[in-house]
Amino acid sequence: MKPPAVLPGATVGILAPASPVQLSWLEAGEAELRRVGLVPRRSRNLLKRSGYTAGSAAERTADLIELLEDEEVSAIFGARGGYGCLDLLRHVPPERIREHPKAILGGSDLTALLALWSGAGIASFHGPMVAQQIARGPSRWDPDETLGLLRAREPGFGLAWRDAEILHPGRAEGVLRGGCLSILAALAGTPFAISFRGAIAVLEDISVKPYQLERMLTQLSLAGLLDGVKGIVFGQMPGCTQHPDQGYTTAELLARLSERFEVPVAFGFATGHTDLDPCRTAPFGVRARMDADGLTLLEGAVA
Repeated sequence: MKPPAVLPGATVGILAPASPVQLSWLEAGEAELRRVGLVPRRSRNLLKRSGYTAGSAAERTADLIELLEDEEVSAIFGARGGYGCLDLLRHVPPERIREHPKAILGGSDLTALLALWSGAGIASFHGPMVAQQIARGPSRWDPDETLGLLRAREPGFGLAWRDAEILHPGRAEGVLRGGCLSILAALAGTPFAISFRGAIAVLEDISVKPYQLERMLTQLSLAGLLDGVKGIVFGQMPGCTQHPDQGYTTAELLARLSERFEVPVAFGFATGHTDLDPCRTAPFGVRARMDADGLTLLEGAVA
């Protein structure tokens, strides 16, 4: 099921389902959303703090449900990641999301909520967040691409590789799924785990060691979640090194680790955690083609 398009002038709810939000960054992100023609609306408990989370699990769950059911809110944009989204998964039934199929945008810890949307059969969007990349302006997010995807009702929307490199060439078709690798590994063995059978996997992370990348990919593989994967798109993986003189690059490591799958593989697509490039958006739950030029949507991302 496709969520409705997010049209110019639409109201978007801002949710903090994980770690606390810094007010100055939030305000900068809200100003940027207004600049591109959207109307931000804060969730009720957006600025709460409870240790390392933005309020209690009950408060964050209530905010998510309230934004879902608010007819004036066209989409839900994550404020930031951190930790806390796993707390919400048991308390938001899939049928509640299907009753109010809204686009959700975010990355990092919000990978867990994108998995929740996937379980409900609703397309979601892995990309920039309001009090992080969006707050920094167009140098750290691509408003034309993000908003274009949130309005892409027809097939053909293209996501060129730009600076990404091909590790294993080829052509594949499948539904886009994925997110932050650490969260996907944490979901393995739970009812919310993501299967990549028949899918193009979009996998990214930040500041994890090379052996941790291998461990998480192996965990997903041993759990059967990578069985039948059609292609793999790795993010930029900033900071994913042991030390400067380790003798191999992250690209070389991922090329070796992904050989076993015998599918096309790209590295450096700037979604989720990035270096200094604008954070790009990937529509999950949407069928796409992967080839030497990039990703091309084979269907619309929204209704």
